[in-house]
Amino acid sequence: MLTLSGLLVSCDNFRENKLLITAHVQSDAIEHPSEIMRLPIGGQEMRFKKIPEFSQRSISGFEPFPAEDGQSYGVLLQLDTKGRNSLELASRMSHGMAMLTMVNALPVDMVELDQPITDGRFTIWRGLSKETIDKMDKFYPRIKYMKSSSRWMDMLPSTDKEKLNSRRVAKEAEAAEKAAARAKERGALPPAPKTKDIPLEGYKLPGT
Repeated sequence: MLTLSGLLVSCDNFRENKLLITAHVQSDAIEHPSEIMRLPIGGQEMRFKKIPEFSQRSISGFEPFPAEDGQSYGVLLQLDTKGRNSLELASRMSHGMAMLTMVNALPVDMVELDQPITDGRFTIWRGLSKETIDKMDKFYPRIKYMKSSSRWMDMLPSTDKEKLNSRRVAKEAEAAEKAAARAKERGALPPAPKTKDIPLEGYKLPGT
């Protein structure tokens, strides 16, 4: 576990994000012992690859939800292009195997790869604390507020700069939505459009 922690820390220089999220595929018998980690899960020892299929650096956005255990949270992750490709390859090559999610080198959830995952969306169903969700909010936009990083095509943010900009735009959209909701509760009318914002096409003068 200490070896894994050192490996993850050495790979993480992403905008001072110290929250480590990694996904590891179950290992088979042909893996070299130095490339696997053994963990006691469900009363048995399971083997997983030390090198993750994707990490927090591949996250473009997320959406949290209360877990079914009533004590923790789960999240839906939207991965960038690199993460999406890695997840799709792993889900095809390791069909029927388990994928373990770890947060700060501690196991939190495990799922079976029962079908190819082609859309770059991966769910952690449980095991995350409110503190972890708050930390994620500092670095990643909510999926429902995300917009394309390109003006000409639908494209997920992939570079650090694109992800920072995506988070800024998403936070502005979230703030605007909350402000509109508060105004609606007060019964306030939306501000009248400025003259330059009124479309001229199809406009008719009164009495014509």
